[in-house]
Amino acid sequence: MISIFRRILLIFLLTFAPFVLMSQVKIRVEIEDYHQTLYLLKYKSDKSYVIADTAIYSSGQHAFCNATNYPEGIYILADSNQQPIFEILIGKDQKFSIKVGDLMRNDTYIIKGSKETSAYFDIYNKTNYNKLYIKALESEIEYFPDNIRKIDSIKLNHNKYLESIKIKDRNSFLKTYIKFNKEIIIPQEYKSNSEQYIIDHYFDHISLRDVRILNTRLLKNKLDDYFNNYMSEQSTVVILQKIDYLINQPTAGFRDYIPQDLYKIRDYILWYLYSKYFDNDLIYIHLSDVYFSKLEINNLTQNIRNEIVKRADILRKITIGHLSPTFSYINDEGNQIDLSKIDSENTILFFYKPDCQKCIREKRILGLIKNRHENLTILYINISEENYSKVSQDIAVQYDITTTPSIYILDKEKRIIAKNIKAEDIEFHLIKR
Repeated sequence: MISIFRRILLIFLLTFAPFVLMSQVKIRVEIEDYHQTLYLLKYKSDKSYVIADTAIYSSGQHAFCNATNYPEGIYILADSNQQPIFEILIGKDQKFSIKVGDLMRNDTYIIKGSKETSAYFDIYNKTNYNKLYIKALESEIEYFPDNIRKIDSIKLNHNKYLESIKIKDRNSFLKTYIKFNKEIIIPQEYKSNSEQYIIDHYFDHISLRDVRILNTRLLKNKLDDYFNNYMSEQSTVVILQKIDYLINQPTAGFRDYIPQDLYKIRDYILWYLYSKYFDNDLIYIHLSDVYFSKLEINNLTQNIRNEIVKRADILRKITIGHLSPTFSYINDEGNQIDLSKIDSENTILFFYKPDCQKCIREKRILGLIKNRHENLTILYINISEENYSKVSQDIAVQYDITTTPSIYILDKEKRIIAKNIKAEDIEFHLIKR
């Protein structure tokens, strides 16, 4: 009898023990008064995520268990409708517990078993508080100039706080997270030109070679801040210089072998810039010529590559200062219009669709502008699907019209002097010339 029992026990251990021993992840979550399914979501891109795991409420808590570690990064705990509840950092320590007394009060979050995750919540709360405080101080600088000094002091103290967090593991993801949350401290000798200093040194203290940042919004947030707040007023030449630096930075310095993960970061930056500058002719053309037409890029199929290159070739012919492509078409009144035969100081090309409410509003403004400028011709070009004139559709392709209304201003020689502007801005360009 004992022999049979031992055999059964041995079979059980050989069958199930490996799974027990292999279990690397056990994250227990206890949220006050929440008993429904809990989802662990992983960032797929900046605006979407995928389900990494699911936990059913049992014995007073939710438990995420997995045989292998989750990729390190920032994850989202979501409710049964997959609506985010809060974010957590998952680093190397993946056996820990989170107890939440009140979701609206961060001081009720208790984390045990992971110093990384616990520190993340402290840093997150402190960083958000300081950002709100700085924003409030910035809004009153006009009335309280001393707020500038206060803001500098907050940033300096925040960096000291981050540096005070002791991290033994050099490869800890928390260390990367901290670097992305540090404030840029402007040396006293650069105070008179602080914006330029930030432009030149914005990415000095962060690494673009840690693939774990793609499992977060850290890189997206940095790129948004940099290009929206510091590069928006810069010349195209300067923007292109910074773009080339950022794209090449992840793989710079490697001679023979470049880890594939670094290409992932490079390609993420490439797609971000493609989307960001889709409507900037010169930057789009640069991205196409230097990168998308030549490199092997994640998620870039041959068809997409061809479309990008094709659009870049179209944009070359319609950048500011170029002669506009000539065309002729039949307008809504049935008259044949030939752009080359129009003799006018300025010509407005107005691409529209009859059912576009914004187009109707812009048309009214164009009528008022026409009344104030005698030597001005406005061509109304209907590109709706209901307008079966293939010619007008070809014109839309020639002029890269993807949305309506779209406006071009041409000078007497039919050179493009402005494009993709609002009707209310037309007179500014006319007067400027």
